[in-house]
Parts: sequence; C-alpha cells; structure tokens
Amino acid sequence: MASCCGAPRCTCAVTAGPGVTVDGNGSPTTPYVISAGTATPTPVQAGDTNTVDTTVAGTGTPADPYVVSADVILDPAPPGGGTNLLAAGPGGLSLECDDVRTCFSAGDGATYDPATGEIGAKLSADAGNVTTFGADGGLFTPAPAAAAPTVVQAQDSPTVDVSVSGTGTSADPYEVSAAVVLDPAPPGGGTNLLGAGPGGLSLECDDVRTCFSAGDGAAYDPATGVITARLSADAGNAVGFGTDGGLFAPPASGGGTTALAVTDSSTVDLTLSGTGTTADPYDVTAAVKLDPAPPGGGTNLLSASANGLHLECDDVRGCFSATGPATYDPATGTFGVEFSADAGNATTIGTDGGIFTPAGAATALQAGDTNTVDTTVSGAGTAASPFVVMADVIVAPGANGLAKNASGLVVAPSADTGNQLEFGADGKLFVPPDPPLEIGCGLTGAGTAASPLAVAPVGGSRAWATDWACDAPTHSTLHCDPDGTLWTPPEHYSAAESIYVEHFNGGWATPLTPAGGWVIISNGANFQFNYPANFLGNDCRNWTFDACVAATWDINYTSTAVFELGYIYTWGGGAATARPLWGLLTAPGAARRARDNGTWHEFGFNMDPAAPFSLVGWPAVRVQAGSLTINSWITDAAYHTTTQT
Repeated sequence: MASCCGAPRCTCAVTAGPGVTVDGNGSPTTPYVISAGTATPTPVQAGDTNTVDTTVAGTGTPADPYVVSADVILDPAPPGGGTNLLAAGPGGLSLECDDVRTCFSAGDGATYDPATGEIGAKLSADAGNVTTFGADGGLFTPAPAAAAPTVVQAQDSPTVDVSVSGTGTSADPYEVSAAVVLDPAPPGGGTNLLGAGPGGLSLECDDVRTCFSAGDGAAYDPATGVITARLSADAGNAVGFGTDGGLFAPPASGGGTTALAVTDSSTVDLTLSGTGTTADPYDVTAAVKLDPAPPGGGTNLLSASANGLHLECDDVRGCFSATGPATYDPATGTFGVEFSADAGNATTIGTDGGIFTPAGAATALQAGDTNTVDTTVSGAGTAASPFVVMADVIVAPGANGLAKNASGLVVAPSADTGNQLEFGADGKLFVPPDPPLEIGCGLTGAGTAASPLAVAPVGGSRAWATDWACDAPTHSTLHCDPDGTLWTPPEHYSAAESIYVEHFNGGWATPLTPAGGWVIISNGANFQFNYPANFLGNDCRNWTFDACVAATWDINYTSTAVFELGYIYTWGGGAATARPLWGLLTAPGAARRARDNGTWHEFGFNMDPAAPFSLVGWPAVRVQAGSLTINSWITDAAYHTTTQT
C-alpha cells in the first residue's frame, strides 16, 4: 500500500471475499480494516471396518481442529483357535522370528529351541547307545568291531542335499551330512528370501521388508519397515501433520463446504460417503487389502475376520514339508526323523526320545599255529584297540640252508672254496656239470693249476686302442687262424671323392663393392662333401679326413680396387669361417682383367663314427675399395677319409 497511499485519500480498490469484511476508505484517518467472520465448521464423522478402527476428535474450529486417526484391528481370537502372531507397536505392525518360533515343536529324534529357532538331532541316553556327535557336529555311529560295515547311501530330495563319505570302518567311519537346498530361482521369478548361514536357516525382517513398497499417499522405508503417510508437494495442499503426528487439514475460512476426497493405495481401500454437512457429514472408512494372487504364485497367509487381521501357526505350517530321513506334521508343526525299513537297520528311538543304535556284539578271535607257522593275536577287537593278527614262519633248528632276515626267508649257497652250487636262469638252485675240457683256437695249456689255459695271439699282447667305441663281442675283428692262432686282419675303411663346380659360368654382371667384411657371392653357388653316420659300415673306429680345395677365377677390377678372394666354409655344421686365397692389398693404379687360382686344405682328426659330417664352402670376396666383377669361378676339390688305428 506504500506506493498508493499517502496524505490524500487513497484511490486503491479493496474488495471483500466470502466471509470477509472491509471497513474504512484507505485514508490516514480512516484506514482500511479487513476482518474475517467466524466460519461454521463442516461436520466430520468416523466410519469403522472389521480391520480398521477410525476415530474423529475435535470440533473443527481453528482452536479445536478435527483430528482423524485410524488403528488396524488385530483379531484377539483368530478363527483357528490359536494366538494372533501379528503385533502392533508405536512403529506399526510387526511379525518377528520369535513370534513364529512358538508355532513349532520337536518330536522323537529331534530337538527344537523356540528361543533361537535352532533344530537339531536328539541322541538317546539309553544304555548301549553308540550314536554320538562327530568332531564336525554330524551324527556319528561307529561300525561294530570286526563286522562288515553297513552300506550307507545318500539320497537327495528337492529340498535337502545329503552326502555320505567314509567306508564304514573304525578308522574311516561313515559321515552323513545334509544341507538344505535353497532355490536360486523360485518359480515366482523373484529372489528367495530364505538364507543359510553357519547357524542354520534364517528369514529376517530385512529379508521380508524388500517385498513391500509404497503406493500413492504412502511412504515406506525398507530399511526399517516403517510405513507413513506421504503428503503431496503440489501448491495449495492444506494437509499436514498435527502436533500428535496425525494427518491434519485446517478448516477453510468463511462458510461453504470443505472438499474431501480419498485415494486408495495398494494396501488400503478407502471409502468416502456423505456431503460434509451437519446433516450428512463425511464418512471415511478404510479396509486393508489382501492380495488374492500374491506375486510369488502361492496363497496369501494373512486373513481378515470380523475382529481384524490374523496369521496363525496353522496358516504357516502348510509352508513346510519334509523329505528323506525327516518327517513333518503340518497339523502340529512337529519335525521328526524317519527310520529305514530295510532289513538289518538297528537304529531306533530310545526311551528318552533320542536316536539310539545298539552296539554290535563283540567278535571272538583266536590264534592257531601249525608246525611251520607261529600265529599270534593282540588287541581287544574295539575301535580303540582293534585285533592285530601276526604270523611268523618257523625255521627248524640245525644247518638246513634256510635263514630269515628283514626281507623274508633266504637260501644262500656256501662261500667255501670249490662250491659249485649256484642259482640257475630260473632262479632255482643249480649245480653245473663238469664238461670235458677241450682246447680251441688260440688257447694253450691243460686247464689245470700246473698248466692253466692261456690265449696265445700271434702278434703278442697289447691293450685295446682308445679310439675303439664298440663292445668287443659284437664288433671285434679278432679271428682264429686254421693253424690255431688268433689274429686281427687290417679291417680299416677309407673313402675318396672329388667335386668339380663351375660357379657363375657365363659371367657375373653385378660389380661387388665394399661391404665391410667377407661376403658370400651367392648362397646357391657352393660345393659340399656330406657323409652320414657310420658311413661305409664303420661303426667303431674314429676316422680322419683331408680336403683339398683348388679355385680358378676370371675377374675384372677397377684401378682403385683393394680386395681378397677366398671361401666361406662350415665344418660339421659349426660356425662359418673365412679362408683367403688371393687378392690385391694395394690398388693397381689401372683397371685390369685377370685369371688366377688358389688352393687351401682342411684336415680333421678323431672324428666320431656315430655322427654325420659335412664340409660346405661358398665363393666369397672381401672388397675394401673400388669394385670388381667376377666373370667365372671354378672349384676343383678332393676329399679323402680313413679310419684310425
């Protein structure tokens, strides 16, 4: 008003709305006075359902506004006759593990702790029970001493994975273990809420809370499970939270009817009746929705009756079943153990309701001796002290040729001089006959102490040569002469070969220029001497070779040429070696064409007869200055080998 009002009368127009009055003319002496009349409150009435109790407090005035609140009704006497497991607290509805655990109990062979929800096996305290808990916490029944082990076989079910290990002996007893199978892909397509940990199966509030979400008008915290009302952020929203935490909408100023609408959520169905007048007040009712087709594909366990929602033990018990060695009564929620009807099963329920397997009868074992075997038996025949049977062979006293050592019985021929008793090719005792003495080739003497047999070679006696690499019986060259003497013929081997190669016949057009070292002119232009292993039948004697290589060439070279001609060769596959033959180490001063020749030898000693050998050479050149052109190159080589004595 500061922009339009001053000392003179203001010309601004002020109009009163419904329920509002305006006095004055806007002058300093008679200013505008705006006031609101007292509004008549709209009647609000509560309407209950069998699951929600709705109450309305207050008179609908600003000093005493309407307060609408609703409480979920919990049935104190569910139709099944049990106790309602649902509870309501300051934070909302709850259903905890402790509430569900009281629905279960244990039967014969099983124990159940409703405080922790832990299910275990119950062992009988009857005398003679040998079933215990093993070191790993599993049921353990030792096999009867000295008796054949009972055959134990594992059989799985869709919900329990059973495994059996061990052979059923005292040293390696059967060990039966079972693990509940949790479906990784439930048929409804969701995530399995059940979990398995070191302490057993679990289903906690945190697991269940993720199954819920909030719809319109509601907010849900899956971390805490708290459900609250969600207020719209749209402009003009008059609904808020009162001082007591309930929804609060202040009454509209002035007369008229308060607009009221209801919005359903996925869990609550709201119904609005009445026109909001004193004669026909608004009536808001709410009913909790129960999903007739839960997303998991099963049956909704929650039920609603005239007194409210309920969930009883009978409703939950149908969710469980038993397979394999376990039994389950859905009428009572009792778990038990089923025993096999196979013949020979001795496991039963003891007088105290625990699993009982009587110990097997003790086996009597007695030793029996013979005149050759001494048998002993030790031990008590129990798992801690099993029977141990030992036997020892009896060796008669006196000198009978038999003896015992750490490896067993032995027969040892006497070491006395002249004893001919030995072991034959079949491992048995053998006394060779005395053959008639015959003098053969190269032998002298009568075979007696006075005239011993002796070899009489013609050329005297000497040691084998060090270059002989084979065994004598197979490769010996020792012969027997018809006159009765031994001799060795000169059985040596020799070979010779020559090679004539015209390299580059017809001219070599490319001039050769400095390359920093020896260069092979062409890899294909070479000569080769190749010999396989044991050539000419020589298997034993080392050998020697002598190679002579002669070269003749026709070349052109420039006036500044400095070069050498020769060969690059490898011996036996070894490293390449240069062999110079001829060259100009000082520039000639004038270009020339020349024909010349050169010769080189290669010699090898103590060559291995079992290894192949090769000598390969290539024409090569080392140009230091200028250039040269090769018109022709001829190699004439000879190669000679011989065995060593």
